[in-house]
Amino acid sequence: MGRTPMSAPFHRVATVRDPDAVASLFAEVRVPFSFSPARPEFRYRHCHDGDEHLSVVRLGLDGPFSAWGDTEVFGVTDGRATCYEWSTGAESGTGLGTPVLFRPGHPTLVVGDAVEVTTINVTRPLLQGVADTVYGTETPVAFASARPVTDRLGRYWADLAGMARDTVDSAAFAEPLVRAQLTRHLAVAMLECFPLVGDRQERTLSMEAQTRVYRTAVAFFDGHASLPVTVEDAARAAGTTTEALVRAFRANHPRSLTPAAYLRTTRLAAAHADLLAGDPARGDTVRETAARWGFAHPGRFAGVYRAVYGVPPRRTLER
Repeated sequence: MGRTPMSAPFHRVATVRDPDAVASLFAEVRVPFSFSPARPEFRYRHCHDGDEHLSVVRLGLDGPFSAWGDTEVFGVTDGRATCYEWSTGAESGTGLGTPVLFRPGHPTLVVGDAVEVTTINVTRPLLQGVADTVYGTETPVAFASARPVTDRLGRYWADLAGMARDTVDSAAFAEPLVRAQLTRHLAVAMLECFPLVGDRQERTLSMEAQTRVYRTAVAFFDGHASLPVTVEDAARAAGTTTEALVRAFRANHPRSLTPAAYLRTTRLAAAHADLLAGDPARGDTVRETAARWGFAHPGRFAGVYRAVYGVPPRRTLER
């Protein structure tokens, strides 16, 4: 996945009894549906956690209702309900035995009663960016169905939604890296759990090819970090282009590092090992160690080192 700036996390809890207020809460999560309760007295409970790219919305509604409109985001709903009937595009279904995918450009109608559901929404640009990187293509994301590819993948999504709920309920959700990893995990799962238009085997082969490229480049960097190698050298070793190598790293590295960032991290770890083994009495210095591993500016090296290891490099050398 490409580097997408992470906005501040959002948390909102609301209980409302007015249909217009329900519609406003829907609009906040980019699902501008109209809403109509079947009787005047009802209660809608809404808990929304997320940021600019991801929304995890838990909602509960007492009594019968209907809601309709066209979503601006890709969203998957699962949960339980006394009654839940849906139609989206040319598809329709009854109940929440399996998750349901709602897509932009597919007008939706939901008629329900006594629902407790979780909807996970991912923005269109983010999902497209993840698809481009993971599959190595730039084909516009389009799903062939609102239903999961298999029952097993439907259960997998339901388990993942539970994990997402646990994460947003924890203090860790405030951390940008946690949100970035959760968002990527959910986006990839959405792409894999629901049937995309196009050749699934071709996408699988593309993913396997990217994994091979990534592993080859990682081995090259790990084995040649002490030499004046570049990202282009790694791309040639992996038999690919620099652009394709960047995509392979973003699709496969746990923190979506670029190849250049991975090489810097590898060299920083090597510098750290040298500092641990160093001895000022022998004449070892931070400056020489940093330069040996490609860090020309001692001040910048010290800043990067401290951010990773929590202490100045001189303290490591002089411990």
